[in-house]
Amino acid sequence: MIDKLLREPEIDPQNIIKILEDSINGIRRYYVLITAVELGIFDHLKRPKTVDELSKILNCDKRLLNLFCDALREMGLLTKVGDAYACNDVSRTFLTNDSFYSQVIRMKNTKSSVELWMNLLEILKNGPVKRVPNDFFANVAIHSLAQSCLLGELQRTVKIVSSLPEFKRAKKLLDLGGGHGLYAIAFTAVNKNLEAYVFDLPAVINETKKYIKKFKAERVHVIAGNFFTDDLGSDYDVIFSSYNPGGKKAELIPKIYNCLRVGGLYINKQAFPDKDQPLLDLEWNLWTFGLEKGKRRYTFKDDLTLEDYLNELEKIGFKILDVIDMGNNMDKMIIAKKI
Repeated sequence: MIDKLLREPEIDPQNIIKILEDSINGIRRYYVLITAVELGIFDHLKRPKTVDELSKILNCDKRLLNLFCDALREMGLLTKVGDAYACNDVSRTFLTNDSFYSQVIRMKNTKSSVELWMNLLEILKNGPVKRVPNDFFANVAIHSLAQSCLLGELQRTVKIVSSLPEFKRAKKLLDLGGGHGLYAIAFTAVNKNLEAYVFDLPAVINETKKYIKKFKAERVHVIAGNFFTDDLGSDYDVIFSSYNPGGKKAELIPKIYNCLRVGGLYINKQAFPDKDQPLLDLEWNLWTFGLEKGKRRYTFKDDLTLEDYLNELEKIGFKILDVIDMGNNMDKMIIAKKI
């Protein structure tokens, strides 16, 4: 045994050292960021403040706060003006509460994912954490999705959809599983003759109404229900769906088809993962909310592949007009026409 003290490992240890260091550094950066968001430090630093001033406002230890602000500056989230710290363009735009592009709610909601990893051992032994669909979507998911989509996803989507001749003529649109309703709100902004209806779970719809009020969207309405079991309405010129859990299921296609006028569009934006992503796939399966999930992230039991989904659309009477890559080879926007 003593001879081993004088011998280096036969396997190069640098790989495992790097994995450990990268992992712990990620944890360090995450907790600095989320703590700064929870303290509201970026709101306080819209105008420069010294550590003395900031420590009195936040009731924090001055010495530690100085190191904390240095860490945020190293991360590219603060700048220094003499002895004072201040927001830079990045933190002012994305990490202050009153910015239009604020990601503060989205940041805070990441803690639910972190808690899954913190309890990984228990979950592996006892199975996925169960979340209540109404509560999860209404209190967590839609607000995070609302902030996330403002970073380019919504704008790119509206630009594509608003260029379609059928949309320009549309009078009635259904945003299926529309959650926050921002897509419906934006669609009515670019088509002045459009009435839009956001369909989602009752608890979610209560939150949708707040977004409609915030944007003073007079031509956006709500329908509360479950799109698997309830009536969706009729005579729509456009049905739009963005990443809702039924968007890859064959059973909903006839229901959607029957709601559309002849010549109407079904526009479905979905993730179609075509390769394993072990860490993300594991996280996806650490929790459940009633629908049985598939192995890969953003998939559910009986979801169709992209090819099979397109085939099912054509079988029932849709003509596929386009399938657009939304930027990462996994997210696709399907544009189909009822003929």
